[in-house]
Amino acid sequence: MRDSGRTTAPAGTPVPSERRMEIAFTAFRELHECRWGAYAFMHTGSAEAAADITEAAFDRLCVQWPHALRQPSADSYAWSLLKEHVAGWLARNRRGTALATAAFHRAAQARGPERAQRFRLLESRIALYAAIARLPERQCDALVLHLVIGYSVGQVADLLGADRAAVRSLIGHAKRKVAAALSALEVQHSGPEARDSGRGK
Repeated sequence: MRDSGRTTAPAGTPVPSERRMEIAFTAFRELHECRWGAYAFMHTGSAEAAADITEAAFDRLCVQWPHALRQPSADSYAWSLLKEHVAGWLARNRRGTALATAAFHRAAQARGPERAQRFRLLESRIALYAAIARLPERQCDALVLHLVIGYSVGQVADLLGADRAAVRSLIGHAKRKVAAALSALEVQHSGPEARDSGRGK
């Protein structure tokens, strides 16, 4: 953890409530900051905006931390603050989510020996992220948090204020919808000959 600059109490000394809250907040921020930045970037398409949004969300959470700890789920309360900041930035800049275009960034990071291979990866990423962006908000968040950003099912459940079974259900429904959308797109792009190939003459 980052050093707060304060003197540590001697061993065996009861830790004041305020100090415990400070430690808990620091640990929470260290656990989530990078992933929240990734989430904000995926929706804004701007690294600068993502950094500003994440910083603002944590600044607000720091002020409201005692209140957050009194909620049924501090994780879910904190997540709602980040969502508000992302939505606010999009509204102020009159933009929709940049989730689909995030495929460009992720594909550019992938290592591939051939230009054509990378282009095919980019095409598939764009189609995948576009399909995810069209999901209902809660399904989209569950899928992005789990499969793209890397939270465990349990962590996603904490952030969304849901139980694990509900999160698994959200992810399952989201996967099926995305798979169906990608299959329909593949058929659409394959041309009438391929669409008619399974039909009788």
